[in-house]
Amino acid sequence: MFLLGSKFEERIYELLSLEPVTPSEVAKRVGVTYKTAQRALMLLALTKKDVAYKNSGRIHIFWKKE
Repeated sequence: MFLLGSKFEERIYELLSLEPVTPSEVAKRVGVTYKTAQRALMLLALTKKDVAYKNSGRIHIFWKKE
């Protein structure tokens, strides 16, 4: 179940299952702006228990837990 109802959220969630990603990588693959990708990733990280993130300096890294 996806809370946003965004057409990008499901595609972004699938990208997380492949490998850890940054918002800029997601933005390029999905075809959205950096800000849109980061908001969707952060929403997934806050609402789904199997999505985690970490800040490495200014870079946010998101991944799907096993």
